[in-house]
Amino acid sequence: MNAPLNHFLGAVMLLTRAPVGRFYRHDPDETPAHSVVYFPLVGLLVGIVGGVAGWAATFILPVPLAVLVCMLSTVVITGGFHEDGLADAADGLFGGQTPARRLEIMKDSRIGAYGAVSLWFTLTARFLLLQELLRHAGGALFLCILASAHALGRGATVLLLQTLPYVSGAESKSRRFTERLTSRQMAFALLLPAAVGFVLPGPCGPSCLIAATLVAVCAGRWFWNKIGGITGDCLGATNQLVELACYGVAVTYLLHPFSGSLSLAACRPVLGSEGSSRLARPFNAWSESDAPVARRRFYGPKGQEN
Repeated sequence: MNAPLNHFLGAVMLLTRAPVGRFYRHDPDETPAHSVVYFPLVGLLVGIVGGVAGWAATFILPVPLAVLVCMLSTVVITGGFHEDGLADAADGLFGGQTPARRLEIMKDSRIGAYGAVSLWFTLTARFLLLQELLRHAGGALFLCILASAHALGRGATVLLLQTLPYVSGAESKSRRFTERLTSRQMAFALLLPAAVGFVLPGPCGPSCLIAATLVAVCAGRWFWNKIGGITGDCLGATNQLVELACYGVAVTYLLHPFSGSLSLAACRPVLGSEGSSRLARPFNAWSESDAPVARRRFYGPKGQEN
């Protein structure tokens, strides 16, 4: 088996419940971090499965039930991996008073009030937004939006993995994937999410890309201030928030196309010379020697004991 295919299977094994373990070849000389490159591709495939399931269900079920089929299919494929991360991150980040206590709460498998509320809110918001998408978008567009949102969500986790330190324990499943990628590998990993801007119609694609980038950056800054880095739960939470942001942008575009053009025009100055350089700062931190300086400049002060 060639190395790229093996790395792809490694990403599938981590992010989904697909039974591909028997095809994966463990090589002690290769780092699992190379599988990070394929996270957006796995997300794209998960979104396609969910989109096809939801669209096909509309032929025999009303729209609300078709949306439930769509949501259930993605949860079954991923095993609720990202939803679990969102709940744990919410419990820890909102419930703890110090970075150490927040990390301790995140490791607790029990769900608390903050986790339950965050799950209720995100699942309800996803249900409502997907209903609007399914009602106002054709089958092909609905499929493209879901695939793009899932790809952007996983692309955001790649961004955070490569720009922030991993602060969870050595037993974490995600720690094996935290080794730095080269600039070429990073560019390849983010190529698929960036291509979203050319797939979705009008300003919808670029607006989704901008929204995903802003959510990832804001989430990363918050994690840095709260715990001084990221954990696997933080990555799952970011993935969920980016998906919701993309659905919200897509619904806004479908219901009010002109507002999509206005939002893109409003964001364009932010991505000018100064703004683009600020957004690009994390991408310059590929070496461990430069990473701490870039993180301080971009994410602000590290989490404090308060």
